[in-house]
Amino acid sequence: MATIRTIDHLESSLTEDLKWRTHEMQLWEQVASSCRAHQVAGVLRGGLALVYAHWEGYVKEGARAYLEYISRKGLKVNELRSEIAAVALRSKLGQGEASKNSSAHTAIVELLREADTLPANLPYTSATIRTRANLKFEVFTDIMHSIGCDASRHEIYQSTIDKRLLRHRNDIAHGREEYVSLSDWIDIRDRVLLILKDVRSQISNAAANEEYRRKA
Repeated sequence: MATIRTIDHLESSLTEDLKWRTHEMQLWEQVASSCRAHQVAGVLRGGLALVYAHWEGYVKEGARAYLEYISRKGLKVNELRSEIAAVALRSKLGQGEASKNSSAHTAIVELLREADTLPANLPYTSATIRTRANLKFEVFTDIMHSIGCDASRHEIYQSTIDKRLLRHRNDIAHGREEYVSLSDWIDIRDRVLLILKDVRSQISNAAANEEYRRKA
């Protein structure tokens, strides 16, 4: 995984990651289209799992790459917009919430009082972006909010994500006999790709416009 220090690095990461995912889903359509009739159902079952993997994978990696880019800017917590500052402080706040020890709670208060001067050491490992292994629209909305981006423009596709993609994927993952037609699969894939392209654009624009910074 390449280090993301500049906006060019971020742009390259976002573009290349979406490119190979898009290509793989397009190849799957070609395979399904060329199958014999009795083979199509099985191929599309695998295809639904593939679309879900790229849905979760790109949202997670795009957000992670953006956090890495911000983290390497050398900013302080008070220079970040609230949503991203919360990510920077999340682990410490979580430790205090989980602890029953008053000294841990005191440490959290001290942390908050000193937060303005703290370096913004944003976590950006793959575990930072919490998809909960089930990236329904509500979770997607929360992830986008955490990086200062907007999922509301895609609310029209909530049922596509929750009731079509995730329900079918979960049924398949649990061994249930769940099938979709090729036209349905293409429709689900195309809607997912539309959202992912916008995720890429929002992150790219946010970086270019320094929307991660706290407004004066």
